Amino acid sequence: MIFEDVIAICTVIPFSLGTALGILVFGILLGLGMTLIRLYRIPVAQNVVRVFMNYMRGIPLIIHLYIAYYLLPIILETITGKSAIGGVNPLAVMIISYSLYVSVGQSENIRGAFASIEKGQWDAAFSTGLTTWQTLRRVVFPQGLSLVIPIFFNNYLAIIKGLSLAFTIGVTDILARAKLCSAENFYYLEAYISAALVYWGLCVGLSIIFKKLENKFRKWEQK
Repeated sequence: MIFEDVIAICTVIPFSLGTALGILVFGILLGLGMTLIRLYRIPVAQNVVRVFMNYMRGIPLIIHLYIAYYLLPIILETITGKSAIGGVNPLAVMIISYSLYVSVGQSENIRGAFASIEKGQWDAAFSTGLTTWQTLRRVVFPQGLSLVIPIFFNNYLAIIKGLSLAFTIGVTDILARAKLCSAENFYYLEAYISAALVYWGLCVGLSIIFKKLENKFRKWEQK
């Protein structure tokens, strides 16, 4: 029975991996934007970012997911003037809410990478005539990337496991598929063991891939 459940669960692995990757990318982009706002101390915007980050840190992900699921239809109805109740795609809600939630951690990761760059490198870049953006693009980003790539990989694994909460709004991921299997055959323990094996296999496999990619990146950086 475990073998059959593992096979059934594996059918949703591509969906889970792709969705988690999309969330990570959106979270990194949002986190980078928030980091730049804080770095340049943009008036008003930096206060909005600070409030947003405190809000995200202060509530569990499941509550944030529920708030987004019930609040988004109201926002859409206000903007469009048409009722959106029952017409919001749960997958879209999940990607948006998860990306916002993940962006806070990514902002801190990116800010930490920026802070690790010695001030002397900024001064040296400015002395050669580089602008702030050119310094970021040519000096800071390449060095900071080597520091945050391992963190991004760990975050990716965490997002894959965190997708299990999405079943509460109707999105079927690895754990949700296991629950459906147990509902069909009533082998609950076997279904959850199967899910655990799939998660473990993904973690081991992705860790090996990520380690190889990280080593290649470091070799490329040293050239």
